[in-house]
Amino acid sequence: MEWAIKNGIIKGYNDNTIRPKQEISQQEYETIMKRVASITTDKTSGNYTDEMKIEKKVDLSPEDGPDSVERMGDHKNSPYYSNLDFYNMKSTDSLTILHNFKTYQQTSEVSCGASAALMVMNWFYKADNIDEKTLWDSRTDHSDKHIGTCLEQMIDMFKSVDGFKYTTTFDKNSLDKETIQNLLKAGIPIMIGWNDFGGHWQVIIGYDDMGTPDYQLDDVLIVADPYDTGDHNQDGYGVYQWARFINNFTFYNFFPEGEPNDSVYITAYPEEMAEKVSSIIK
Repeated sequence: MEWAIKNGIIKGYNDNTIRPKQEISQQEYETIMKRVASITTDKTSGNYTDEMKIEKKVDLSPEDGPDSVERMGDHKNSPYYSNLDFYNMKSTDSLTILHNFKTYQQTSEVSCGASAALMVMNWFYKADNIDEKTLWDSRTDHSDKHIGTCLEQMIDMFKSVDGFKYTTTFDKNSLDKETIQNLLKAGIPIMIGWNDFGGHWQVIIGYDDMGTPDYQLDDVLIVADPYDTGDHNQDGYGVYQWARFINNFTFYNFFPEGEPNDSVYITAYPEEMAEKVSSIIK
């Protein structure tokens, strides 16, 4: 009840009664109560430990990259950002999230692609003998064409590790919420490349339709962000409004002709999951 009052769902009145701020239907009431019941103290408290961090084995550029300012911008109980423990969060009726998905902060200004790939490989327990540098070095050299990592180079990294299959923009040139939700329910993260920071790779690890599946403007996307310096908790997680993201899901003209710039994604998974993925991405 205290949580509901604090978050403005219900409010107290001068006659000492507590009721909704405006009339709601029985269905809306049940949805609110389910969400209140599903949120516990540990989930509404930010996690400022490093239990969610993948061990850093290399440093591609010691003088820069978000790892060089690790936790310096943290502000516990920030008044400007929500404090949630995404690492220990579990799925609910409306939320699908990869529980205990570990994060990694890139060690240079341009290695977000390799860092995103490393997080996915770690999720599938295939990162024992690799690190950010081995993945970076496994890419075809495109230094004469562009900086950063394009989709072709993301594929290179997964080709360099045994046992992976992948599906990309080259196979289906768009992503919708149903595909994302179904992949997450199957335990499969999705790497996305878009115009955040002018060109950036992140990993989708969660989606919440807020109990209103037919209304998308309140939908929430949860990502593992290898450059997480903007929300007062450098835990490696970020949150976006789904509608805002999907309408900015482009690199614009970051990559030259011949390389995709719009709706760029790659979902990589162990070979034994290929049949399941093919039933989801059609």
